[in-house]
Amino acid sequence: MKIIFIILLAANIAYIVGTQYYSPKQAVPLPAQTNPEKIKLVSMHENCLMWGDFYEEQIRYAEKVLSELRPNLAFSLEESGGTIMYWLYIAPHANKETANREINKLRNLGIVSFRVKDDKQWENAISLGIFYDRKDALNQLKELEKKGVSHAKIENRHVPLRKIAIHNPSVAVKEQLQALAEQFDGTKLVQGKCERL
Repeated sequence: MKIIFIILLAANIAYIVGTQYYSPKQAVPLPAQTNPEKIKLVSMHENCLMWGDFYEEQIRYAEKVLSELRPNLAFSLEESGGTIMYWLYIAPHANKETANREINKLRNLGIVSFRVKDDKQWENAISLGIFYDRKDALNQLKELEKKGVSHAKIENRHVPLRKIAIHNPSVAVKEQLQALAEQFDGTKLVQGKCERL
């Protein structure tokens, strides 16, 4: 009985192998195209209004203003290179309290400033502004010295720049953004293409 089983098993295997190698190959039919005229290519890009270039503090403020002005507006942030800017600051204080006292003194002199909070190296430093032009930073430093602030410094910093891409803006949005862009020094609006959201 075992011998008959082994012979039948060998015969089946030989049959399967033989049909695989010796049967003529048949081409598999391709599916027929239905309504090829209705096929439309979808663009991976859409019309965008690019607003930039912003450094870190500017982009946060611009996002906030844009969200308040148009809460449902679709936009994304994109890298747009980097630049050297000139940071006017007062060196870090020992703790938060002394930095806040210094800020209050500056406010009493009519000087806008803020305490740096998020960078370990610069924690409790006081930022007095960041400038695209070294001449502007030097002029501001001279103004501070006239008011009695003698310990401010200027440092060159490599600053990453970003832009806001507004997706498929309406005419009304374009007009609002043009007026808004004029309030942000060093920024401009450019019509272009961007990736779909």
